[in-house]
Amino acid sequence: MNAVDFKYDGQFLSDYGFIICEFNGSNGLNEATTSSKISFETVPMLGGRRYSLANAKYDEALSFQFDICKNPEVYDDLFITSDEYRDLMRWLNRNQFLELCLFDNDEDYDPCYFNASFNAEKLKIGERVCGVRLYAQTDSPYALGEEITIIKNFYSGYTAKEINDMSDEIGFIYPSIKITCKSDGNLTLSNLTYDVDVEINNCINNEVITIDGESLTITTDNPSHNICDDFNYEFFVIGNTMNDRRNRITTSIPCLIEIKYRPIIKDLP
Repeated sequence: MNAVDFKYDGQFLSDYGFIICEFNGSNGLNEATTSSKISFETVPMLGGRRYSLANAKYDEALSFQFDICKNPEVYDDLFITSDEYRDLMRWLNRNQFLELCLFDNDEDYDPCYFNASFNAEKLKIGERVCGVRLYAQTDSPYALGEEITIIKNFYSGYTAKEINDMSDEIGFIYPSIKITCKSDGNLTLSNLTYDVDVEINNCINNEVITIDGESLTITTDNPSHNICDDFNYEFFVIGNTMNDRRNRITTSIPCLIEIKYRPIIKDLP
């Protein structure tokens, strides 16, 4: 697969009349780190005849490079002027990580997202700039997919419903959750697969409780509910194993649950 366009901070490369291209025999994304790098810490056993895995961790965030140039279907003059280069740098060469999305030419490929910024290098023929080599630095060892929203209506307490975690990463993640209570009572939201119980006492009918999976915070639209005192501070998770993506979810009282998350993607287009 090869990326054909990207969106950064809400603007597309194609909005500038540029395309991802090839220089020096490269093909689309070049010298890209296409999978997350994991380091393994081992402990010798049996006089060094075997090594037991003690720890595994990501060593670095993803970084990759690719080239861009003017689209020959848009421009007659393919050399990049000083003003055009400055416009590109104003857009891309930022001192903060912003959302980057790469798009593939395969219609069945889901776009992948990063938080990133760019350094850049001019590519010249003689003294004239013909292209730009972009060096993307991200804040994560993997990409994220399109946000997935799952809505489950629990009409009675302790009736299990199944949801799937579609991440490439084996393990668990913290999704964001909006809970609309359908009766008064003490709420227990459980993931039976991972033995996680989120307990929130003194809920009332039609109260909306929101749990942010990224910041791990909880809020309510009921100003009289001191939710910080009524919450057990066990945050909800969903996960997957090598052979099973299913999660069995229950609630102790009737409620509507909306779960949102971005699946982890371990590939670049």
